[in-house]
Amino acid sequence: MKHFLAGMAACIVVALSPLLVLASNKNLSPGTPILVVSAPWGPDAPDVIAGSGLQEISPERAPFGALTVLEDLADARRLKENGAWFVVDGTVIAQICAE
Repeated sequence: MKHFLAGMAACIVVALSPLLVLASNKNLSPGTPILVVSAPWGPDAPDVIAGSGLQEISPERAPFGALTVLEDLADARRLKENGAWFVVDGTVIAQICAE
């Protein structure tokens, strides 16, 4: 049983490792699109965005994500305080959604 749990933990860490890269994204700048990703058991990303005083910029949504634009860098902090798991550069995603 101990080996099974260790194996499962290792699988989870490997599966979630791309999210660690997203979490470390520090290249956010005001005026560019960002992707707000919310937890499945918390408020939806659109609610996190609205609760932070921002507006969605795309009518398309992912199950746990929505796009907005930072007005200043304090917005990223407010988004996380309001329930965002990740706040990442959404420039490429905004371009894909616009097509």
